[in-house]
Amino acid sequence: MELKIYLRVLLQKWWIIISAFLITFMFTVYSTFTEIPVYEATATYLVVPSSVEEKTSLSAFGLLTTRSEIASTYAEVASSETIKNIAASKLGLSDEIKKTLVAQSQLLPGTTVLQITAQGSDKQVVRDFTNQVGAETINLIRSRYEAFALEPLDPAKLPKAAIRPNKPLNLALGAIMGSILGIGLAFIATYIQTPTEQISSFGIIDEHTGVYNKRYFMQRLGEEMSRAKRNTYPLSLAVMNVDHLGVINSSSPQIRGEALRRVALLLKQYLREEDLMAHFGKGIFTFLLPDMSGVSAKETMEKLQTRLAWTPLELETSGVKLNLSGSAGIVAYRLDNTGQDELFTRASRALEEAEVAGYGKVVFSEDAVV
Repeated sequence: MELKIYLRVLLQKWWIIISAFLITFMFTVYSTFTEIPVYEATATYLVVPSSVEEKTSLSAFGLLTTRSEIASTYAEVASSETIKNIAASKLGLSDEIKKTLVAQSQLLPGTTVLQITAQGSDKQVVRDFTNQVGAETINLIRSRYEAFALEPLDPAKLPKAAIRPNKPLNLALGAIMGSILGIGLAFIATYIQTPTEQISSFGIIDEHTGVYNKRYFMQRLGEEMSRAKRNTYPLSLAVMNVDHLGVINSSSPQIRGEALRRVALLLKQYLREEDLMAHFGKGIFTFLLPDMSGVSAKETMEKLQTRLAWTPLELETSGVKLNLSGSAGIVAYRLDNTGQDELFTRASRALEEAEVAGYGKVVFSEDAVV
């Protein structure tokens, strides 16, 4: 699709886009502001040798290695269900409240610092529960491990704000998703309501040949004429009728499609990158040749005609062999007030003259020279 087509669809179906946006955004607002907030509190603890004797009895390397292993063990202890249940019981928390609490612990990378984190819907309960889990972990370690102790570093504090929901982020995502949904529904509605033959016109590529279609070519012709007139550079237009393609008109669509694609591919190989080629149907191909005089355009079309005549076309799907030729008519834009339809009509008349002259002729309309 071209940008203008996209914009036209959006303007025509604006009510679908606005409706989808408002519904999605209002649902996001409702779900965000009615969602139960979740708070998080964190406490840290340090794993240290329990006495001076332990410090002196271990080498520096042994002290570091042993402490890291013990710290990992302590992290697992703090994450156990036993510690969580004891902490909840000490705080007198009901089973319903206990189910809403989530606690976990981890050893900070490269350190022997143990971090305990808890989440829940009540900020005060979350803070107290985090500290209680740490206290119960210390008590259990003190009774079972003698070499290393767990000492409080930073206790959990009362959370200032909820970590979920993230209201600004949710609202931004709601707006984005609403816009995407609305635009998508607008194009779906357009596709459903548009007849199949009109849907194909939305694109710029001819489905049979893979080159541009008539509608896009005529639009580009008008644009290039304006540029040529503004910048004073030559512009030529050519129309070619590939002869003998009529023998496959009664064949299957697959065979006709293969023949047209092969012809289009052959012709396109000998064009410049800036040249524009389109298929107008029934073996008619058009060429927009910017910055090329009429004389040079005639040479280019003669080259295409020669390549076409020297390249027998054998269709793989049917085994049919075609010997083709192409008659062509050419006009050069005079940088005047001539319209694109008139310029194309002149090129078509030149093509008619070429076809009357015989297969493989190329006629340059002299009355259209710049």
